[in-house]
Amino acid sequence: MTEVPEHLLKRSRDRRAALGLGGGDAGDSGDAAPAAAAPAEEPAGGAVAPAAPTAAAPQAAATPATSAAPEKPVPPYVKAALTRKKIPLWVMPVLIFIPVWAIIYVGGLSKAATGEPTQLEEGATIFAAQCASCHGSTGGGGVGRPMSDGAMIETFPDILGQLEFVWVGSDGTGPKGTPYGNPDRPGGQHTTLSFNGNPMPAFEGSLTQAELLAVVRYEREVLSGLTPEPSQINAEGQLIYPNGNPMLDSAGNLLTPDGEPLFDSDGKLTIQPNWTDPVGGVS
Repeated sequence: MTEVPEHLLKRSRDRRAALGLGGGDAGDSGDAAPAAAAPAEEPAGGAVAPAAPTAAAPQAAATPATSAAPEKPVPPYVKAALTRKKIPLWVMPVLIFIPVWAIIYVGGLSKAATGEPTQLEEGATIFAAQCASCHGSTGGGGVGRPMSDGAMIETFPDILGQLEFVWVGSDGTGPKGTPYGNPDRPGGQHTTLSFNGNPMPAFEGSLTQAELLAVVRYEREVLSGLTPEPSQINAEGQLIYPNGNPMLDSAGNLLTPDGEPLFDSDGKLTIQPNWTDPVGGVS
């Protein structure tokens, strides 16, 4: 068997040492070098083949892992929602009933206002424009008689008598000294031109009959303090007769309780006021 040259054995030992396979001399042990570890044949000419590159040494220490980003704080409103008490089961029937209640409530409301002034509001406007200069802005009197503190109700316990007097005035009622109003009035019945000699002007022609009713209502209920019976105010806030009939027709003309015209061609009542009615009574 051919003897392996010493320099090749030395090269084998150095290669094994470099690869961490032990540096024992294969010749000392008497065993042949493993085939896998045997060096390649020396090239012709006696040149020594370059050693194969060694594997890269493992890194001394692994690169530390990137630290995890801190968690974002939970917004207060989210935290509040997570910790808030949930709706108890017993509330669920109540929540279900709410829409039903809303429908019942809306259905029970009175119809929406049309934007038109009420009868009393219209009366207040007319009084301020045409009556306050004589009777005072609050009905306390001046050139004309006072109306406040029940004075108007004492003179006209039945609204029909007041409607006639305002419509025709002092001259339409009669000459100076003609009695008008309640004959049983405390302190005696009024007579024409008996208050500072000043006449009451007629408003026939300057007011419509609907406006006449509005301003007379204002004088009685607001200035004189009369509270009408609830049954005498209809859904639109208008004054009606005790029997439920309207005081105005569709054209705005005054009617009797039986539905006939309240005034004749001279502007006088077609029926007589009932002076024995209690205060605020309407025949």
